[in-house]
Amino acid sequence: MLSPFTILVTGPESSGKTTLARQLAWTLDGWFVAEAARDYLEQLDGEYAEADLPLIWQQQAKAEDTARASSASFVVCDTGPEVIRIWAEVKYGQCPPEVLHACTERAYDLILLCTPDLPWTPDPLREAPDRKRREALFTRYQELLPDAVVISGAGRVQKAIRALSSMDLIKL
Repeated sequence: MLSPFTILVTGPESSGKTTLARQLAWTLDGWFVAEAARDYLEQLDGEYAEADLPLIWQQQAKAEDTARASSASFVVCDTGPEVIRIWAEVKYGQCPPEVLHACTERAYDLILLCTPDLPWTPDPLREAPDRKRREALFTRYQELLPDAVVISGAGRVQKAIRALSSMDLIKL
């Protein structure tokens, strides 16, 4: 059995990651892997500590691994270890070793990096409403993920499909 083509959708808060990941998975008839941090943090009423970050990654990795073991042709992940890494560095000045290891060892076939050019959508779990802060976070994502395909503006699903088409994975 072939492994599914795995797509990571990432970027700062309120940059359209979840919307793009869901729509892309649906368009490709693929498996959508939700952001594990959301469920985890909702159980804690949004209050978390540095020690929670490896646990969040473990849940995300388990969900990804389940999807990767499926018969789906495409797996679309709404965030990966880089989100936890960047947030750990911002909030705590360091990143747990398990998450750093995942950032170097976890492979994705295509990384889509969403720009924070969408209007801010308030959410009790979000911590970066300031556009300049989200733009600074975006710069950090670019540094960590230099090969990512940047997705911005309107028509994000179509832009992601074009990226897949350029890789000869799908036909337009």
